Amino acid sequence: MTESGITYDNLAASLLNDMINNIIKNEVLLNLSNHLSIEKQIGDNKENNNFKFQETDSSKDIYGQDKMKLKTVESGRYFSCENCGRKIAGGRFAQHINKCLERKRK
Repeated sequence: MTESGITYDNLAASLLNDMINNIIKNEVLLNLSNHLSIEKQIGDNKENNNFKFQETDSSKDIYGQDKMKLKTVESGRYFSCENCGRKIAGGRFAQHINKCLERKRK
C-alpha cells in the first residue's frame, strides 16, 4: 500500500471540493424550499391560480376610464404656477413646473 502524504495541493483541492459541494447543496435546498413555499401559498393546481391576465381595451387606463376623455378633461383645466404666475393647462403642468423651477423664473 502506498499512502500519499498530505500536501498543500491535496488539502486545497479537498477544501475547494467540500466548499463547492456545500454551496451547491445550500442553493438546491434554498430553491426547493422557495418553490415549495410558493406552491403552498398559491396552490399546485394551475387552473385554480388567481394570477390570470385579462385582455383589456387599449383606449382604457388601468381603472377602466377612457384615456381620451381624461386627456380632454386634463387639458381643459388650467392651473396657475405659484413660481411664475402663468396659467398652465393641466396636461402640461408637471412639465412646466420642472422647467420653471430649473430656470427659477420670477
